[in-house]
Amino acid sequence: MRRGITIAAAVLSSVALVGIGAGCGSSDSASVTPAEAETMANTAAQTDSEGKTVPAPGADTGAAGDGEAAPAPADGGAAAGGAAGDVAAGKTVFEANCQGCHPAGGTQAGVGPQLSATMLDSAGIKGIVENGRGAMPGGLVSGADLDNVVAYVDSIKQ
Repeated sequence: MRRGITIAAAVLSSVALVGIGAGCGSSDSASVTPAEAETMANTAAQTDSEGKTVPAPGADTGAAGDGEAAPAPADGGAAAGGAAGDVAAGKTVFEANCQGCHPAGGTQAGVGPQLSATMLDSAGIKGIVENGRGAMPGGLVSGADLDNVVAYVDSIKQ
């Protein structure tokens, strides 16, 4: 009996390590999601910083989904003259907050789409960052950081 429990524990440990390893590692082209792949919205309840259960961003709230136009910011954003932020500062903020889902500085697809291939203008980019879309929650950055990230994403567009 004891030997069976030991074997079961070893198997479970091995499976856990393989599962952890599958989610980590380099972002080579073999593990990158194609840019045209559909993103699925996360509608599961989330836990906020205070430990309270809250609905997922965009879950049953009428938020824009994939294929829909992102809501424009109320102030019109910086669309008329391009992004008003600092590209270098935006890259730093992007690397800290966005690169986990948009690898290689947004030039490859990951959990999120390849941003260098986006057809969105500054206002569209800003609206998605502010309000979220699909699996991406809104409000990841704000204020000057938001303007800087928009400027950075505008600068990498092909």
